[in-house]
Amino acid sequence: MDRYTLDRNSEGYADDTAYKAIRNADRDLETKATGGLKMKGEDLEQATLIQWCNLQSCKYSELKLIFAIPNGGYRNKGEARKLKATGTKSGVPDLFLAVPRNNKSGLFIEMKVGRNKCTDNQKKWIRALMEQGYEVKVCYSCEEAIQVIKKYLNI
Repeated sequence: MDRYTLDRNSEGYADDTAYKAIRNADRDLETKATGGLKMKGEDLEQATLIQWCNLQSCKYSELKLIFAIPNGGYRNKGEARKLKATGTKSGVPDLFLAVPRNNKSGLFIEMKVGRNKCTDNQKKWIRALMEQGYEVKVCYSCEEAIQVIKKYLNI
């Protein structure tokens, strides 16, 4: 399970034009990208990635098929029991792009920030999904996830 390496141009810069455009479009991106909600860290990176996918979906319709799997977060005991009873599973990656490509059944992305690492449960899910023919990547930024998606879709 290798961390994705960003493509670099001859000057050593990452191919992050779309990422920078989103980040620099408005100083108040944190609230705009999240519909007025204050977010930080992994949530903000994931929300920014989804915004990029939504913007790019006019050109690449496959991006309309990305969705979040809301397994994480803190919930009260009653809500946690309900979610578990209805099929929520701990460790499932954060995002799924339901588009088969290159002999892969789809792309799962686990978002992390900073020094966060995958839990043992997440590692088990990643291995199991890969064994079933899915592409699975762990990304430490929106920029990295954009590169993963672009490479996976060959765009």
